[in-house]
Amino acid sequence: MLKILSRSIGLLSFATLLAVSGCGGGAEPAEDAEGGSEGGEVAGAIDRVVLGPEALSSLNLEYARAEVRNLAPSLEVPAEIVPIPDRHATVGPRVAGRVSTVDVNVGDEVERATPLVVMESVDVGRAAADYIGAEAELGVAEQALLRARRLHEQRISSQQALERAEAAFAAADANLRAADARLRAFGASPANGLAEAAQGRVTLASPIAGTVTARSAHVGQWVEPSEVIIEVVGLDSLWLKASVYERDLRYIEVGQRVQVEVRAYPGEVFECVVRTIESTMDEQTRSALVRVTLANPDHRLRPGMFATARIMGTHAHDARELLAVPRSAIEEIDGHPAVFVRVDEGLFEVRSVHLGEYGGEFVEILNGLEEGDAVVADGSFLLKGQLLRSTLGEDE
Repeated sequence: MLKILSRSIGLLSFATLLAVSGCGGGAEPAEDAEGGSEGGEVAGAIDRVVLGPEALSSLNLEYARAEVRNLAPSLEVPAEIVPIPDRHATVGPRVAGRVSTVDVNVGDEVERATPLVVMESVDVGRAAADYIGAEAELGVAEQALLRARRLHEQRISSQQALERAEAAFAAADANLRAADARLRAFGASPANGLAEAAQGRVTLASPIAGTVTARSAHVGQWVEPSEVIIEVVGLDSLWLKASVYERDLRYIEVGQRVQVEVRAYPGEVFECVVRTIESTMDEQTRSALVRVTLANPDHRLRPGMFATARIMGTHAHDARELLAVPRSAIEEIDGHPAVFVRVDEGLFEVRSVHLGEYGGEFVEILNGLEEGDAVVADGSFLLKGQLLRSTLGEDE
């Protein structure tokens, strides 16, 4: 059994676990346990991890020193990723009808004017017939007007006859415009040909370029004008809406840098800046929305994701010299923030710490570390896994 390393500051509250595991003052030297740790097993007590050379090499750990840094203050707030309104389209029928075909599925990339759904509607067929009839009437009225003008110029017909022809032409033209408006209101376009509309068919096309994010339409379904059957979202850029409490609003300004982290990609930071601070407050939460625009060229971020927004350069004071370590070094163990301190080759001590302010990729250490201590900055979660497996083994 390994000897437990102890310090006056920073040991984790594992008293109960130590009692269960039976670790005490009669622990064996670390060298005895180290020999059996070649496979990466944790050796000995639960407040340190010992790795053999092979296991240590396979983990590819990276280290950082606890150093005094010029730490710029920041503010962390909850946030949600949402579509940009101008790049979010809901597509539904403008007339009641039955779905004939659906040409897209969720996840499909579409361009503007890409056909999405074809519908069949009696109302569209009637509107197309009215348009064709109005177009024919306008042709007749136009010929009659030309004839009336010619006869009037030859003094064969009266002024009154010319005026009647002009009135008839104006009425026919108005009827055609009305028929055209009805067709367009139903989603059909005479400019693209009347063959489809004359058969009572109308195609619903995407009004924007983007990704199909929702589809409720299926072949044979009867749909009403109030229904939304397809949603298209442009994912190349998204909005992040962060809630900032009233007491912190005085520290937020347009143009401040924002670092965004989402649960789907732990440890990865997306950079952006504050674009808008909304002028109204939520009456229940007493917070205002701060909006930023996130570039998303690879479409990894999705609307609906919850995120944490770290707004840089906040608070009333300027950057200060503070003892800090990388945020990636911090792990939660037994309900407390902790780090793995490298005390020797392959030997890591678990040290509980108290955290202060966050500034970019670093976090202030109030106590638990001394300047110059080497901590595991990348791969600490792997050591945490080894530590937990060792704890379970001791309990058994």
